Amino acid sequence: MKRMNEIWRNWSIRIKILVSFLLILLFVSLFNLYLNNNNYATIDQFNHTMMNYYTIHQLQDLVTRNGNALDSYLNTLDETKKQEYETSKVKIKEMLDPIYDNYSSLEIYFCIKSIVNTTDTYFDYFDQAIQEKEVKEEKYYEKYYDGINVQKYTNEYIQKLLYLSLSEGTQLYNQLFEEAEMMRQVSLWIILGVFVFALLIGVLFSNYLVEPIKNLAMLSMRMANGDLEVQSVEVESKDEIGILADSFNIMSGNIRKYVKDLEEKVIIEKKLHEEELELIHMEQLVKEAKYEALQSQINPHFLFNTLNSISRTALFEKANKTMKLTHALSDLFRYKLRQNKNMVSIFEELKIIDDYIYLQKVRFGDRIQYIEMVDNECRDLIIPVFLFQPIVENAIMHGIEPKIEGGIVRIKVKQFKNNKNIEMIRIRITDTGVGMNKNQLLQVEDYNTDRRKSIGVANVYQRYMLASNHKGRFKIRSRRDRGTVVEFSFEKGTFDV
Repeated sequence: MKRMNEIWRNWSIRIKILVSFLLILLFVSLFNLYLNNNNYATIDQFNHTMMNYYTIHQLQDLVTRNGNALDSYLNTLDETKKQEYETSKVKIKEMLDPIYDNYSSLEIYFCIKSIVNTTDTYFDYFDQAIQEKEVKEEKYYEKYYDGINVQKYTNEYIQKLLYLSLSEGTQLYNQLFEEAEMMRQVSLWIILGVFVFALLIGVLFSNYLVEPIKNLAMLSMRMANGDLEVQSVEVESKDEIGILADSFNIMSGNIRKYVKDLEEKVIIEKKLHEEELELIHMEQLVKEAKYEALQSQINPHFLFNTLNSISRTALFEKANKTMKLTHALSDLFRYKLRQNKNMVSIFEELKIIDDYIYLQKVRFGDRIQYIEMVDNECRDLIIPVFLFQPIVENAIMHGIEPKIEGGIVRIKVKQFKNNKNIEMIRIRITDTGVGMNKNQLLQVEDYNTDRRKSIGVANVYQRYMLASNHKGRFKIRSRRDRGTVVEFSFEKGTFDV
């Protein structure tokens, strides 16, 4: 009992209610199942009795019809009457065999046995009378009357069987009535018991749930009105009520402690809050200024190389190619100068890379190959301005230019889902240049330093991290004589304004 009480206290309220409800439902269902089975059994017994009455009446009717058919045949020698006699005879014999199974008393058994014997006897007399009539024997009627006399005994036995069946049915009815009356009384008592049990469970749960909650509500109102010195709530169970009481006790103790601490620190917290607001405002201003400064630090190295290419081309060619070079260079400057915002689409950034690659191809010729692999759904995504050009410039100047046979610059932009099913964007800028050894890669990866004159990778990294609020990822991988990979990855929509 102690063990059961411990288990009950550890159960949650939901389990307690479900167990109580299931117990009541199980008891009611079992009792209802028993009543249904008992009712079906009573109906089956009653139907069985009625079928016995019907069978006996049918047997009696067949015996009468059998005698009438024989009488008509002997008078008229009508073959249809003989056929009727034979048919009824067969039916009577078929009905007599199963009728033994319908009764259990010895008296009824002997009665049925007498019916079987007398029917066999008068059938023999009737058959002999038919044979003598058909051969025109004058004394055929003697067999006929002998059969009629025996048939009278058969009818008497059938009447007796009907009477005995009625008596047995009456006894069965009285028995069923007594059982039904008893079941009615038992049902009333069980229904009353289930009602009382359910009411008791309801009252117990009501008191069990309501009283502690009322107590908690009263103490909570006192605390809400400023009275923090409230007593603890004691609940023995470990269900939701017990957890709620323990949580309330811990909460009330913590509130008293916190209120005391807050009273001592309110002045300090106020001053710290004012200083914190001022600091946040200053950091925001610094961040904006830093972002603008970093964005403006675009490496002018490619400008001088391009101007040299233009001047050399002007010596040996007509002005058409010079015009194209000048047009591409002007597009680069126009792209930078027209930017009154810090973000552009990937499509715009790729367009300016096309112009830049055109300018560099004039210088390097077929030594440079450029490949774009960009998902269509990524072309309109927003990224920081001049994110690609400094990386591509480093790839050409430091990776491909020192390599005699030249190399390939590839920009690949892909959309994918990470293991948390979040839409991500990955940008890879790769080259097949000379690459870097570990020491060179460590020097390049020192892009976290905050240097005012930092350009190239450091400039791109700091602008990228500031724009993504330090949520984006930036990686550089390189192998000597194999090339370099620069990878940006961020959640889709990170730079949307």
